Amino acid sequence: MKVYFIISMLFFFAFLICLGFYQFQNAVFNEKKLLLNQFSRSQHNITNDDLSKLPIALKKYLIKAGVIGKYKDGHAIFKQRGRIKTSKEKGWTAFRAIQHMTASSPNFIWSAQAYPLFIQDKSANGKGEVKVNLFGLKNVATFNGPKADESALARCLGELMFYPIGFLSEHISWEVLNAHSLKAKVQMNGTETEGVFYFNEAGLLSSFQALRYKDEALENFTGIAEDYKSMDGLFIPSKMKAIWNLKDGDFEYFNCTITHYQIY
Repeated sequence: MKVYFIISMLFFFAFLICLGFYQFQNAVFNEKKLLLNQFSRSQHNITNDDLSKLPIALKKYLIKAGVIGKYKDGHAIFKQRGRIKTSKEKGWTAFRAIQHMTASSPNFIWSAQAYPLFIQDKSANGKGEVKVNLFGLKNVATFNGPKADESALARCLGELMFYPIGFLSEHISWEVLNAHSLKAKVQMNGTETEGVFYFNEAGLLSSFQALRYKDEALENFTGIAEDYKSMDGLFIPSKMKAIWNLKDGDFEYFNCTITHYQIY
């Protein structure tokens, strides 16, 4: 009798795990569908004329990145694997994630599995939200509001290094700081943020710095791009690190590698 009880409980927990996975994936799918359906492709291919008004360093970078001939208002989907941690004192947790991005209007939806947690982070039309879900069955934390909006849009801006076609968006304005750095300002439906992009000697983007909210406080943030590779016709970083530059020292809390990439 005891054996049957144990087997029944194992089947029950397996069912809950499958149910939670399905519910989480279905919720992400519906949000992705809602977001992408707002942006229909015009079949406009990027030409040199589309780059003419951009700062010279950005124009040269986008040519090296391979944006010429790509759809100006397309989308990107890519898979990641990596590690994340929530504080300096805690250890790393492995995760796998899928990210969707749009170009003409900068948006992203990032969904990750760091079992038993499921995490969704997004910036959609200037509105940001983070959900942390246990087993895919119950939200244990939700972050939204103006601070989440601004922080998520800053993440979206920085991660355009993964999808450089988005740098052509009319929502972004540029200011030249020097030969190796540009300040970008992005505005989406009343949400505004800015950040600085840095170029290496090869003319490729190497890092991004901005102010983002960590809990309730604005903190300095750095994203570091590494290991450029050709992926579906774009030359982009295949790895990235995210670092909080805190008063008591730097805190690297995220790193990832792209394992699959597609634009459409």
